[in-house]
Amino acid sequence: MKKRTVVYIGVALLVLLGGVMGKDPISGLLGLEYSFSPVLPYIQLPGEIVFTVAGIGITNTFIATLMAFFVIMGMAVALNPKSRTADEVPTGFYNFFEMIIEGAYGYVEQSAGKWTRDFFPFFMTFILWIVVSNWMGILPFYESIGKWENMAHFRGEQAEQAVLADGGTHEEAKFAFDEAEHASKEKREGNLQKGPLLLQARPDANGKAPEDAQWTIVPFFRSAATDLNFTLALAIISVVMTQYYGMKAQGIKYWSKFFVWDGEAIAKSPLAVMDSMVGLLEFISELFKTVSFAFRLLGNIFAGAVLLAVIASLAPVANIVFYHLEFGVGILQAVVFALLTLTFMAGATQGHGHDDGH
Repeated sequence: MKKRTVVYIGVALLVLLGGVMGKDPISGLLGLEYSFSPVLPYIQLPGEIVFTVAGIGITNTFIATLMAFFVIMGMAVALNPKSRTADEVPTGFYNFFEMIIEGAYGYVEQSAGKWTRDFFPFFMTFILWIVVSNWMGILPFYESIGKWENMAHFRGEQAEQAVLADGGTHEEAKFAFDEAEHASKEKREGNLQKGPLLLQARPDANGKAPEDAQWTIVPFFRSAATDLNFTLALAIISVVMTQYYGMKAQGIKYWSKFFVWDGEAIAKSPLAVMDSMVGLLEFISELFKTVSFAFRLLGNIFAGAVLLAVIASLAPVANIVFYHLEFGVGILQAVVFALLTLTFMAGATQGHGHDDGH
């Protein structure tokens, strides 16, 4: 075996050892100040602002949402059946996607009947948009490419904006900025060396990063469903359209299941007022579906992103298993969201009285 091959195998084993242990043995052996081990990203729930347009901050989750939209539109154009001749037999991805669409349409038809044409666009759009955005979020380098940001300066800006939002003066805001910036430098929150490579600072004897490692990365893209704005928007669409189709199917009578008031029945038995209370509770639960929809999707996808980041910092090789898990979770959450929407829409169009149960 050639010496060069032995060296390559040795380096590969060291990298693999670093992946299993979650450490970087190479930089340790070479005595480097910075480590080549995976960098744990700065994790926060709100989407990070990447750039500003006309004073409006554009977040990385909004950019990711647009990217998912353009991917879906590109698929629609590429898979347009009108671009094919009548004699051309569909093959490959087109055939697979057509099978998926036909299966989904058949399922909706079984559940919704004559309302299939109304419900199917919502059902399939929710699945496609959520699946594409979730799967894009686990692509390699998806959340690793971004702009450098000084953590101390970022903390100062946060404190400054908080003071101004509370009605404080510019002098108070400047003081808050300086205090927060100084506190961040004391904590040494950043862990990266600014430069062409994403290098993690090796901690000193006290476990702190070097003083010049005050930087972090703000990714250009982040999975859309890790932002409450995205999940809440889909939830509002789902709940509002459910009420719309309930009204369209039953008219004003649809609201009778929420607002029940039978004066004659209450006069005969005061306990009949409980029907009104039950209807009110049902109406409140209908509104809170937006909360359950939004936070179920947000919680699962955000937790998955945090899990991958933590495992990458501890034992990167183990992420081979967790990536497959998140791949399944991505489509599972999309299907659950769409199925619940379909179930609620179908239920809203059905009568709830004894005379219109058909």
